[in-house]
Amino acid sequence: MMRIKTNTSWIAVVCLTISILSALSPGATPQHNNRPRSLAAGTNLLWEEPVDIEQRDLFYGSGGQQGAPDPSGKFTFIRRSTSGTQKKIIVKDDRGREWTVKFGPEAKPETAASRIVWAAGYQVDQNYFVEQARIEGYETPVVRNVRFERNDDNFKEAGNWSWESNPFVGTRELDGLKVLVALLKNWDLKTANNKIALRGSTDGGSPPGRVYYISDLGATLGATGSFLNGFPFLSDLPPDRPVSLGSKKGKGHAEAFSREDFIKEVRDGEVVFNHERKRGKKVLKGITVENARWMGNLLARLSDKQLSDAFRAGGFNDSETAVYVRTMRERIRELQELN
Repeated sequence: MMRIKTNTSWIAVVCLTISILSALSPGATPQHNNRPRSLAAGTNLLWEEPVDIEQRDLFYGSGGQQGAPDPSGKFTFIRRSTSGTQKKIIVKDDRGREWTVKFGPEAKPETAASRIVWAAGYQVDQNYFVEQARIEGYETPVVRNVRFERNDDNFKEAGNWSWESNPFVGTRELDGLKVLVALLKNWDLKTANNKIALRGSTDGGSPPGRVYYISDLGATLGATGSFLNGFPFLSDLPPDRPVSLGSKKGKGHAEAFSREDFIKEVRDGEVVFNHERKRGKKVLKGITVENARWMGNLLARLSDKQLSDAFRAGGFNDSETAVYVRTMRERIRELQELN
């Protein structure tokens, strides 16, 4: 930590204080900044350059094989979780690690989507799709097709952040995260799904700090809505509501994902991405061509095998995986060819 000598002039101290407060202020005037930014606004982090992107293991993801739960191991039920809309329980494995187990249609897409987001250099939770596990003390001892999320992963929750107000507004890296939102067809973009976490020092050399990331990627890899969203009173209707003709196709539906448009047009140097929900359209406004192309070039470094591994990790079958990989490759190419 830098120390100020006792003979430092009061003017220097005032200047230094103003500089620090300005860096930490989340309300900076939005303006696009294309400089690489692993550290931003003091100790706030959004993105770290994935220098090893071609070698990243997208089957096991950020937690690696060593961090994965053992489906044949012993799990003990601790309590129910009341957060979110999906059924979740807290369990502990025979190594003392604590997990949140999520049931339902988000288990597959969340696992796969987290692999893609992590590959691009953004923080994600350590998620794993498990086909079957036995949980002692739970009302249904054998659970199937669930997502295990590591709880004790060196991160401590420290609040939420909004798309409109955060330390990274106007940066290339926030634009890049929004491109991933469009690419993965993420339609549940409420502030509650955006977490700030305190990260301690890690063996991998990542600096400690406040990490901003999307903590819930379950509403992805399907459609973002239907023609019903074109009606004013239904403009924010989720694609998984029974009234929608796209019902149940908003989470992990390969065909719906491939059929929905990706890029609508380029207007005044900005990319207009297709998103059926009103909230999604608002979040995806203002992404520059340059920043969208940057993310496309970054993702293009992933091999078809890596992309395939991401979807296989989510429990998708071979035909679904083939549709996803083909669609992803086409849309990454669209991003690269923007001009």
